Amino acid sequence: MKKYLLTCVLLTAALTVCAQDEGIKLKDLAVPNSPAFILTDITPTLVQTPNTPKKFILGVAQSFGNSSSGFPDNYSAEFAPYWFLNGSKQNVYSALGLQTRVNDEGKLIPGYKEDVFSGLKFTSISIAFINKDLIPDGTDQAHKVFAIGLKTTIIKVQQSGSAGKMLNKIKKWHADALTDIAQYQDALARDKPQSFVDSLVKAIALRKANDSLDLSKQINDYIQEKPKFSWDVAGAYATYGIGDADWQPGRSGVWTTVSTYLPLASATGGPSKNYFNMNVSARSLWDNYTKNDAGLIVKSTAFDIGGKAGLDFDGFSIGVESLYRHINGKAGNENRTVGVLSYKIADSIYLMGAFGKNFQSQSKSIALFGINWGLGNEKVDISK
Repeated sequence: MKKYLLTCVLLTAALTVCAQDEGIKLKDLAVPNSPAFILTDITPTLVQTPNTPKKFILGVAQSFGNSSSGFPDNYSAEFAPYWFLNGSKQNVYSALGLQTRVNDEGKLIPGYKEDVFSGLKFTSISIAFINKDLIPDGTDQAHKVFAIGLKTTIIKVQQSGSAGKMLNKIKKWHADALTDIAQYQDALARDKPQSFVDSLVKAIALRKANDSLDLSKQINDYIQEKPKFSWDVAGAYATYGIGDADWQPGRSGVWTTVSTYLPLASATGGPSKNYFNMNVSARSLWDNYTKNDAGLIVKSTAFDIGGKAGLDFDGFSIGVESLYRHINGKAGNENRTVGVLSYKIADSIYLMGAFGKNFQSQSKSIALFGINWGLGNEKVDISK
């Protein structure tokens, strides 16, 4: 009896080794633009989009021709506290935004509910160190700027049917594991030869390893899937370095984006990685350093309204972004219209660029680029 129990325990551990010891590693999570950058208009795109972020993100942004040293002048760091909490692995249902129920024995009850507020837990915090001339004092001298920001997804609705399909795949993985254990127990009960039992254990372990790899790919495809609808909110605050030691409040802002992604045909039959996207954005800014019609530096409020439309492919996106600015409640000729490109040059490393007209640039064209690098080893636990 002791030998029987011991072998069952060892087999159970072997069947769930990927989930319990290593977990399912999440790949190609988003490396978004920092709100601390967006506040100061130096990123290629100012429209915040929905995503599941990496644990830690480093970013650089620069206008072509504006660096005095030949190196980028603007750096940011962003982190998502969710990935630092509760150890190195998160419950797969929580990470995927699936609300499930369990009975008194802790077993999963059939059925699920999509948690449209699941994006809240991926709230991220960012900081940025910037060198830019944000004070219209008649000189071209760049000032040191320190900014902090925060962003979150309030509501996220997945593509139709995708949540149920993902839950069924996870449940099937567990059901197959229980079936394998039952086969092993039956072989022991029938007193099969040890050589038969050993061969059965090897076959089961190999099959479960392949099943776990397949489930890992499906989970990653699901978590990278763009939502049918999302509502995102972000905000940031910047302080300006005036002189060598004097820091003054500079600019603050809040903004919101409503997005929808229409999937294009998938060649594999799984979740699409190609989309036509539309994002509508509104932003309020409070600036302590703007120039009025009399040429004086005064405080002002601005309201930006606009959006972005484009195509998202696997690792590459292209689009057009346009924002119109109202200052102190009055519409003017300040607007931003740029073409935006993003390309994944390596795992979790994205190169972005924009070319067009920025706020306050009148007829002058601008060219911006940025690099975002995501760091972290995010995993989800499928053993429960």
